[in-house]
Amino acid sequence: MARLDLHTHSTCSDGTRPPEWVVQQAADNGVELIALTDHDTLAGVKAARGAARQTGIDLIAGVEISVSDPDLGELHVLGYFAPSAQLDELERQLTRYREERKSRARRTVKRLHALGMPVEYESVMDIAGRASIGRPHVARAMVEAGHVESVQEAFDRYLHNGGPAYVPRTLLSLSDSLDMIHRTGGFSSLAHPTRYDDPVGATQAFAAAGGRGLEIFYRNDTPDEIANGEQLAQRLGLVATVGSDFHGLHPSELGPGTVPMPEHQATRIMQILKDLSP
Repeated sequence: MARLDLHTHSTCSDGTRPPEWVVQQAADNGVELIALTDHDTLAGVKAARGAARQTGIDLIAGVEISVSDPDLGELHVLGYFAPSAQLDELERQLTRYREERKSRARRTVKRLHALGMPVEYESVMDIAGRASIGRPHVARAMVEAGHVESVQEAFDRYLHNGGPAYVPRTLLSLSDSLDMIHRTGGFSSLAHPTRYDDPVGATQAFAAAGGRGLEIFYRNDTPDEIANGEQLAQRLGLVATVGSDFHGLHPSELGPGTVPMPEHQATRIMQILKDLSP
């Protein structure tokens, strides 16, 4: 059984469900602890915290930060923080970071126009609302404009890394992102290592920069991928974490709190997160 889920998204970034729904669904699935980890924002934490109190489960404030490595490309780092942590300075830094997301969305829209698929930036912004804007919002605008039939098709044909409508971002370095998390008393984990071109290289770079956890148990990873991750984490001194990476964008997605993790590993990371400094 999954006792925790440390990687979920809501409408405060590129998810399709509000924070309260994500927490309630996780509780319905038997989770004891959940982290809301929206992209570059902590905006959903307050609402998620209220829902967690009502459902009787614990909530960890979290965030997912995209970073750039000169050799490995784009990596994603998860940060987790104590309930009483002072996150105002972190939120100010993330606010500046989100402005770059808007610039990227504008450039992506221009790229789509050049490809003969006009999408209005205002439509993308309407879909995003107050959320931290991302490629899924552009994809949904493409569906609404009739250029593709689904968000998945938009990514598969145009928006994937290196795709014809892909626009790279100006990102923090790996070391800067870890410093941002650890300076606030947080715990860092490398998100979905199996999704990178070089999972071993990405994990080694993360560990060398001072990272502390590794998302070994990740939605549809195979037993071999999990076993390799466990061996690598043990060798590098990283703690196992678990995440569904729930967005609600695809019908086949696993729901919040449905990725299993062995009991002894779940107990270890839960204790680490509960002991975080404020």
